[in-house]
Amino acid sequence: MTLTFRRATEDESDRLSDMVFGEPEQETQRVAARLFDVENVELLRKLFRLIWREARNWETSEMALLDDAAAGVLQTGESSMRITPGVVLAAFRALGPLRTLRLPRRLRIRARVTPEKPKGAYLVSELHVLPEFRGRGIGAAILEHGEADARNRGLAVMALTTLTTNPARRLYERFGFTAECEATDAEFERITGAAGNVLYV
Repeated sequence: MTLTFRRATEDESDRLSDMVFGEPEQETQRVAARLFDVENVELLRKLFRLIWREARNWETSEMALLDDAAAGVLQTGESSMRITPGVVLAAFRALGPLRTLRLPRRLRIRARVTPEKPKGAYLVSELHVLPEFRGRGIGAAILEHGEADARNRGLAVMALTTLTTNPARRLYERFGFTAECEATDAEFERITGAAGNVLYV
C-alpha cells in the first residue's frame, strides 16, 4: 500500500465536493440535508458542487492516492463560500423559493455552532476518506501528511472543527488533538440532530 499526495486540479472540483459531501449515511450529508431542509440529496449535491467550484476550494485541497486511486481528500485553510448569481440560482433550483428565502437564517444558525479557530494555526477544513478505503489507516496518514506540511510552514498548532456526532472524533483524539471547546445551539440540534461542533487543537 503506497499512499501519495498531490495538489487537486480545477477539473477535479466536482469529485472533491462529492467526497466532502459524502454518501447518504455520512453525517456531513445528513446534517446538511436537514439544515437546508432538502429531501432531494442529488439537488443538494449539485448545489454543493457549484459552491465548491465558485469558491475555488480545490485550490487548497490535496488528493490522497492509494496506488494511484483517489482514496481521500485534505483541504487546508478556511473553506470558503462565495454567493454568486449562479449559486443563488442553483439554491433556488435545489431548495425552492421558500427554502431559499430561509437560507440566510439557516446559515446564521450554522454560524452559531462554528467555533473561532486559533490565529496562526494550520487549519484542516476538510478531511475525508472514501468508504471503500476506510479502516486502513488512511485518515491517520492524511493527518500525518498535514502535520508534516504544518511543520514545513513553521506552524506549531493544528486545528480542525467537526460535528459533535462525528465518529472520526476518536481518530483525532488518538492522533493527539484535544477538544478545546464545543459550540452548541438548541435550534441547530432540533433541526439537525447534532448539538453543534467541536474545536480540536
